[in-house]
Amino acid sequence: MRSFSWFAPAFVLATPFLASAATINVPGDQPSVQAALNVAGSGDTVLLAPGTYNEKISFPSSGALGSPITLTSSGGAAVTTISGASVAGADVVSVDSKSHIRISGLTIRDNTGVTDGSGIRLLGSLSDVEIRDNVIHEIRGNNAMGITVYGTEATPIEDLVIDGNEIYDCDPAPSEALTLNGNVRSFEVTDNHVHDVDNIAIDFIGGETDIQPNSALVAREGLCRGNIVERCGSGYSGGIYVDGGRDIIIENNTVTQCDLGIEVGAENAGVITRNVIVRNNVLYHNRVVGIVFGGYAKSVGRADENVFRGNTLYKNATDAADGVGEVWVQYGSDNLVENNLVWSRGGADPGVKNSLVASYNASTGNAFDYNLYFTADGAAAAEFAVGGSSYTGFAAWQGAGHDAGGIFADPALVAPGAADFHLGSSSPAINAGNPAYTGAVGETDMDGSTRVSATAVDIGADEAGCGDNNLDPGEQCDDGNQVDGDGCDSNCTVTACGNRIVTAGEQCDDGNVATGDCCDASCMFEPVAAPCNDANACTRTDGCDGAGSCAGAATPDPTCAQPTQSGGAMIKLRDNGTKDTLVWRWGKGPAIANFGSPDAGDSYTLCIYEDGGPSLWVAASLPVGSAWTPLASGSYKMRSASATPDGIVSALLETGGDGAAKIKLKGKGPHLALGSLALAPAATVSVQLRSDSAGLCFGATYAEPFTAGDAGRFNDKSE
Repeated sequence: MRSFSWFAPAFVLATPFLASAATINVPGDQPSVQAALNVAGSGDTVLLAPGTYNEKISFPSSGALGSPITLTSSGGAAVTTISGASVAGADVVSVDSKSHIRISGLTIRDNTGVTDGSGIRLLGSLSDVEIRDNVIHEIRGNNAMGITVYGTEATPIEDLVIDGNEIYDCDPAPSEALTLNGNVRSFEVTDNHVHDVDNIAIDFIGGETDIQPNSALVAREGLCRGNIVERCGSGYSGGIYVDGGRDIIIENNTVTQCDLGIEVGAENAGVITRNVIVRNNVLYHNRVVGIVFGGYAKSVGRADENVFRGNTLYKNATDAADGVGEVWVQYGSDNLVENNLVWSRGGADPGVKNSLVASYNASTGNAFDYNLYFTADGAAAAEFAVGGSSYTGFAAWQGAGHDAGGIFADPALVAPGAADFHLGSSSPAINAGNPAYTGAVGETDMDGSTRVSATAVDIGADEAGCGDNNLDPGEQCDDGNQVDGDGCDSNCTVTACGNRIVTAGEQCDDGNVATGDCCDASCMFEPVAAPCNDANACTRTDGCDGAGSCAGAATPDPTCAQPTQSGGAMIKLRDNGTKDTLVWRWGKGPAIANFGSPDAGDSYTLCIYEDGGPSLWVAASLPVGSAWTPLASGSYKMRSASATPDGIVSALLETGGDGAAKIKLKGKGPHLALGSLALAPAATVSVQLRSDSAGLCFGATYAEPFTAGDAGRFNDKSE
């Protein structure tokens, strides 16, 4: 077992006597697994041949220190199964107060009709047991658990390793799929995969007196590291839960699509969960919340003096009705929340999804600092609550004395939508954590790399470590420096054209070896006026400038479909600070039978030009994808409550014959950013709705005299 800074050794063992070891083959030496265990002694290995063994088994004897009894298979879990189908007994594998045991490389399944049973159950008092690399599933019923450890005696279950197991398709409700409960100490629960179970996935419990009469003897002094937890729960169940345990490290785990990502609390009155460190975990797309700590009611226990540091929380609270937010503080005090990257769902769904920190009123003394917060709706829309006070806007949160070292910014993650939560090279989270934090002994980031690699710790679960001589995921090389041109460049890619680093013999390097982007396949500038795309839908005739940049002219497209009748398009604009408004209606034009597929990726941009300048008043991108609803005959409608990205809140694209097709757009709010609407003399205003991906453009022109045209308003009908 690894040792931890707060753990004192419980005892000192003399040098063990090593017994001679034997291999007991099943079948062969013994006809059944149980028959082999009945004769196995210290140092013996019960070796199962590939196949299915239809029995429920128990260990009648202990091994010795250094000479455990081992149950394993010659072919691994993929081909070796112990099935409890139609066999009497609560557990498929049982270890009751027997020590020095190894169980590995087996599939354990088919414990059905269970009212309280497990795939593997450890009970009583024991030590030095390892459960590794097993697959446990089809444990069905109520309290039908995968791995259960109950420390029921005054002497603990200790020196326990549960590593590399997969548990799925079990019915642990109202219990847990993998649980350590009662007098259990000095344990490691590492690199397990728990998924698709109907309640809590992994739990460390204290205070349940029906398991351990002494409520002070709780799960403690342990490590929960590197586990993957997915799709667990059916109400308010934790993916990983410390319920009354203490002195536990929860690190480098990933929890997704559960009810509660990680919970630290206490369900039993009088129990206080203390000294739990939750660090460097990734929690995303969980239904209710990412991290929650504290007792859930005044009548139960509390969580005090725990630490939540260096975690990445991304778009949790996926349930519009039950979603609370990213961090939820319940009945607990004097906890520290530091160096976490917290990204809410923003305006993706209605409800509370801008909530970054939510709280019960009774929480006191909890400290927040050096966290990075983000919501797509902006800093002013961010929601915080703690200790009975609520704050709207990051400035208000900081103004109340929270997160003095914190920041609100887009963290520039590599690809969070694809579950890649590494920090991009320009991320504001880099070196932005508490500068006094140096990392605990043996602590690593989510990839196993050094936790602090530069001047300060990075915020979130990833430590951007190029140049630290560690080959992190995503790096081609790492030579321990950030010198370019030495074979391994400062972005940890091999020196070559196409790696975004300009080195000897290159004029440019845009990260690819394609042409048509002003930097050619040999990393030389493409000539002036070479065709390119400047990614601005409101520009035309895009061309290279001969120095690696692409730019187009911000002028209207003369090929846009126009109304064929005077007054066929109407526009209303009002510049009113953060309450700008826009209405544009287009019609009485040629027949339109196709608007592309805005629900499947075709993007639209509204461009408003003052031609007498010329100048571009507005370049407003419309949402793409799920905001659009298909209607009959190729028509679409769109609504966006968040008005992101550029202030357009609704749209209607209606197909029809000559004079019957219609377009309607509405925009409002601070994202619209109209600015001054004052017109130059003899100006002409052009409005165009363009979709380059669909090859479509619809426009209208407005000329003097204007119905209204001053610095604050512009209203008119087309010519």
